[in-house]
Amino acid sequence: MNQRRRIFFAIFGGYHLIILFFTFYIGSKNIDFGVLANLYAKISMLKYGALLGVVLFLADFIWTWIETKNAEKAEEALRLENNALKAKVYDFQQAGKPVVKETPPSDSKSL
Repeated sequence: MNQRRRIFFAIFGGYHLIILFFTFYIGSKNIDFGVLANLYAKISMLKYGALLGVVLFLADFIWTWIETKNAEKAEEALRLENNALKAKVYDFQQAGKPVVKETPPSDSKSL
């Protein structure tokens, strides 16, 4: 995994940890109505946080899709190179063998 991917997953994991701690915090303060009223006043921040999560998820999905396509292209290129090398080896092996010409048997009848 390259450095950019690690940084991305660190941000993605941090985002999920913040959401997890936030839900634990709200769960522990469910009796205090004042905390919930203050939270309702900042609901737009939650919308932006949810939007950030969707954007990070889409970025990971697209990144994985691009890497998969690149890996498939590389695998196809390696397969073609392997076939070309096999053909060269076969040609070298055939070059070393004497050429055998088929001659008709001498005892055959001609019409």
